[in-house]
Amino acid sequence: MPLQKLLNKLTGRDKLVSEIETLSLKNQRMHEENSVLQNKLAAKATKIKQLLNDNKKLQAYILKNEREMQELRLLIGRVVESNEIYKNQYGEVTSSTNEKLIGEWDVDKNFFDHIEQIKGNPFNQHQVEAIRYPMERSLRIIAGAGSGKTETICAKTAYLTTMENVEASKICMVTFTRKAADEMNDRVNLFLGTDNSKVMIGTFHGVFRSLFEQLLRIIPALASVGVTGQKEDDSDEKASKLFQQLIEKYNLFVFDKQENKNIRQRIDYWTNLGYSPEEMMTFVAKHYDSLESESEYPIHKRFYDLYMEFIQIRTEQQIVIFDDFLLNLYRALQQYESARKFIQNKFEYIFVDEFQDINPLQMDILKLISPPDGSGAKLIIVGDDDQSIYAFRGSDPKFIKQFHELYNTYTIELMMNYRSKQNIVQAGNRVIISNAHDRIKKSMTPFHNAEGDAYIWAANNPVDEANWIISKAQKLGEEKQFKFKDKVEIVNYTLSTILYRSVGQLQSVYQVLDHRSIPYVIENNADVMGIFNISELKKAFGIWSNLMKANALIQSNWRPLLINIANAYYIKSQEVDHFLVQNDFSNVQHMLRKFVEYVKKYNKGNDIVLLENYLNGIFKLIKRNQVDIMEFIEPLLLFPTNKKNLSKEETDWIKKECTIYKSWRDLNGYHQRLKEKSENMKKHLELYHKGEYNALYFLTIHKSKGLAFNNVFVIGVHDGALPSNRAVALSSVDMNECKEKAEPPTTHEEERRLMYVAATRAKNNLYVTFPKTIQDKPSKRSIFIKELRMPLKNG
Repeated sequence: MPLQKLLNKLTGRDKLVSEIETLSLKNQRMHEENSVLQNKLAAKATKIKQLLNDNKKLQAYILKNEREMQELRLLIGRVVESNEIYKNQYGEVTSSTNEKLIGEWDVDKNFFDHIEQIKGNPFNQHQVEAIRYPMERSLRIIAGAGSGKTETICAKTAYLTTMENVEASKICMVTFTRKAADEMNDRVNLFLGTDNSKVMIGTFHGVFRSLFEQLLRIIPALASVGVTGQKEDDSDEKASKLFQQLIEKYNLFVFDKQENKNIRQRIDYWTNLGYSPEEMMTFVAKHYDSLESESEYPIHKRFYDLYMEFIQIRTEQQIVIFDDFLLNLYRALQQYESARKFIQNKFEYIFVDEFQDINPLQMDILKLISPPDGSGAKLIIVGDDDQSIYAFRGSDPKFIKQFHELYNTYTIELMMNYRSKQNIVQAGNRVIISNAHDRIKKSMTPFHNAEGDAYIWAANNPVDEANWIISKAQKLGEEKQFKFKDKVEIVNYTLSTILYRSVGQLQSVYQVLDHRSIPYVIENNADVMGIFNISELKKAFGIWSNLMKANALIQSNWRPLLINIANAYYIKSQEVDHFLVQNDFSNVQHMLRKFVEYVKKYNKGNDIVLLENYLNGIFKLIKRNQVDIMEFIEPLLLFPTNKKNLSKEETDWIKKECTIYKSWRDLNGYHQRLKEKSENMKKHLELYHKGEYNALYFLTIHKSKGLAFNNVFVIGVHDGALPSNRAVALSSVDMNECKEKAEPPTTHEEERRLMYVAATRAKNNLYVTFPKTIQDKPSKRSIFIKELRMPLKNG
């Protein structure tokens, strides 16, 4: 053992063993520490995982809040415009901050007490400000839907005469419809306590005609400026007949059938834009001469000669049309300084209602009557660019938006909506805000805190949509009985109004109304005729009916049918007459075979089989043979001009009806029933407006502007109907080219304004409906459904 110890010591084994033991102890401690660290790390990992999960939830919550905040900021940014930006873009807007609007010591206290006693409620601060404004500058009143603008401007007229001692004859009030003019006249008379205020109140056409007639009496030479005389009851009919004769004379049939406007409509549109005949000729040369091959007498020259002859003959025969009322005054003021001085000195104040609907010609006349330099009458304009829906006839909201750039202007906003329940007003605000790039930024404030129904109904199909609307209207009608004299009806249909974009949306409604025997009236009486009011079918049906009554063996009785066919193949009527005179036919069948060959020569690229099928079907009909009317109606729909002019909605509607009424007897019987209904509709409509007839009321959205109803249904709000299938973004079109072509586009922006107008007609309840399927195919939802952001209920 001692020796072993000695060896261990000499060889260093003891030291090595000692170090190994030390290292072993250290290793053991490290394992223990590592185990502790692993436990701690596992705990940390668990904590981190939990934190990561919490963080993920927090991020999602933050993202959701950010989206909501972004939407809120966007909404606030769109609705609330800073005063400085607004002033730079749209002129100064100021508002009174006085808590007590009309004090006991105010000189006009008695005036306001008197007016408020008549109308039954007080004016708000902005209305008072507009009424009191001392007219140091022209006044622009931006008046939202249901804001009481008519009462405000009528009260201002009364204020000018009673408080400012302005002679009533020195005030003129102009609007667009006879109904609106009558309402203003009644209101002014009521406020002034008279039957005849002597304020000149009327439509643009009425006022401008009256002013020209006054000028004519003092300056007889003005008779040379245009077509003068009295407008007779048959003037429009005479003018139309004359124009068609000139179309024939100048061989302008191809141009007349171009796109969806005829030449007369293009002239009317160009006239509203203030273009001269020479400018119109330039546009025709630029855009329409190419319709024909080069000629020594091109389309633009023939167009100009036609227009000049149209004016010349009308002048000689004193065939006056509505456009003459504006053009005569415009030319008189342009050409005669004495005329300008007389008119400019005639008025001190001119009110223009619905200023967003003014067109360039009307604006040019206003500038001559009331020059922007302030030398004439002060203008008080009132309107809302969000309700500008008549671009198709030349109206332009830029005139109200940019008014301050032309006139020294003071602007007041009337944005308190007294008409509609709170949630209806809010829906209107939401949908129109998407036009932020094309509108004066503003937002309506609801006066009523109460809410009514305001939701979207998604029906399974158009028939379900119609049934739901009628059932809902019946339920609403039970809330208040219809009473007239001794007559009492449990369901009051007059409480509900159905608004529509186009008559095609009423296809299923007609069927359901008839099936359920529901009384109804339509403001546009022609819409009662359904498919028979579609131009192409209306004309053809009349020809078929006459041919059925005539002796079909007499060749001349077929002339209207042949001309109708020829026109559909771009062949003018004169050519058909020439064909009939130059050929000798053994019988009607021979004539029809030769006519097919004749059309074939003119239309090498078109399918003449359609024409053959059409004539075969018509011939069966005339011979009283059994025939399915689709044998000749389907080819009719495919004739070149018909195919081009008919919308898919119209074509589908015609086909659908003709699958129900398959025989001529059925179709003719249907036509007779609609005709009788149309004849009765005028009487029923008159009684309805007097409160003597209980019925559902159908009205186009365009005609509803300026009106208000208890319960409003907006029907058929799907893509292709509202917005229209023709709608395009404003930014995607060249407006100058559209004006030159006289083809104003249907824009998404204007369709959205239509939706806004429709929604803001409702006082108590608003129901927006659409079918989820049309003809068993899924429909595309309108963008306005999303923008309205009303609750959606599924049928």
